[in-house]
Amino acid sequence: MPELPKAEVLQFHCPRYAEFPQVELYMDQVLQVLEQALAPFDPPGREKLLTSTMVNNYVKQNLLPPPLKKRYGRDHLAYLLMICVLKQILPIGDIYQLIHLQTNACPTAQAYDYFCETLETALSTVFTENSAKIADPPPGTLPEAKLVWTAAYAFANKVYLQKYLATFNK
Repeated sequence: MPELPKAEVLQFHCPRYAEFPQVELYMDQVLQVLEQALAPFDPPGREKLLTSTMVNNYVKQNLLPPPLKKRYGRDHLAYLLMICVLKQILPIGDIYQLIHLQTNACPTAQAYDYFCETLETALSTVFTENSAKIADPPPGTLPEAKLVWTAAYAFANKVYLQKYLATFNK
């Protein structure tokens, strides 16, 4: 059986809100920052996870606030990274609902950092074959947080499946 390429996924670090640039960025810079952050999930030969057209469409669909003078801040980067991950497993309408439930429950920075922590935990659990430990979110988890937890594990399992299938195509 071919070896599953897990190192890149296990080393994945979802940049926290405070790690995003403090200065506002233009579109090409936004795409570059997010492309680097999401590199383990953007296989060569496949459609890009994010393009300027997609960003403009997300603004039109109210998934994220419009840029100020064509510049994007940390909130925009946080929304876009979450959208890029979640669109792998959810339709846009559900992404809108999930993100807005989270950002209505707590500030964007806190909601985004929780998303990052949960995503890293899910990827680590799935890719280290600890999937027997995956049952339910910890007791006392808020309903909005359970939604993020479930989405993160769905994404982690999808990435695992794609990486595993790719080993058979080599």
